[in-house]
Amino acid sequence: MAPSGNVPAAVTVILPHHDCAEYLSSAVGSVLAQDRPDLRLTVVDDCTPGEEWVSGLLPYAGDHRLTVLRTSVNVGHLRIKNKVLESVTTPYVAFQDADDMSLPGRLRHQLALLERDGADLVGCAYEYIDGVGRTTGRRRMPRNGNLWMRLGRSTVVLHPSSVVRSTVLRALGGFDGTARLGADTDFHLRVARLYRLRSVRKVLYRYRIWPKSLTQAPDTGFGSAERLAYTKAMNAQEQRRRQARTRAELMPLLVAPPNDVDFALTPVDIH
Repeated sequence: MAPSGNVPAAVTVILPHHDCAEYLSSAVGSVLAQDRPDLRLTVVDDCTPGEEWVSGLLPYAGDHRLTVLRTSVNVGHLRIKNKVLESVTTPYVAFQDADDMSLPGRLRHQLALLERDGADLVGCAYEYIDGVGRTTGRRRMPRNGNLWMRLGRSTVVLHPSSVVRSTVLRALGGFDGTARLGADTDFHLRVARLYRLRSVRKVLYRYRIWPKSLTQAPDTGFGSAERLAYTKAMNAQEQRRRQARTRAELMPLLVAPPNDVDFALTPVDIH
């Protein structure tokens, strides 16, 4: 359904969720409060036990820009994004984590950079917050991500703070569908081979660091066996790309493997 006033939607925001009821409502509210009327927000619950998380969405039940879905099995945020992308019709796709918040003007500033400067993926500066929302630091990402990647830096965009052209996602096959984590960096490495990565220098996103977040939990966080194994495989694949001598050799290495888990998305009634 189109946003109010029959304004065609420009951007679909994808917000995966799993067992994060404490923060989900504020994350959703921060997206729906953006000063771009031409957005759609798709929240996908990844088989969270129980229904507590649904109550946090009740304040937004009447907002026709919001779609709420649930996976048939737990698959992780990357496979969810690939699945949702199959039905996206907007020219841009934005991401949002369920425990983070978008600051006012985030989408306006990022879409302006995409539309004005011909960028293909745009991030932004962000602030770190703790479990109760206190600011603990700030980080600006490089204005020109491609340049910094050529200089050896692999992290030039915070994935959940990014907006990307739908055509780029389709050309590269979205995200690595065999992974549960870590493949956002792999996506940026692949994008940088063909497209322009840029960032807005203004702080537009609040990134929460707390014990249960994907990057901090013992089983999935930095230093975990799963993340180290994926990073090793990702680096090996990147090395193969660097060794490609022709575009014909490179292109297959830039396309992500599809989802390796079959699952369904079913609508959730939040009324």
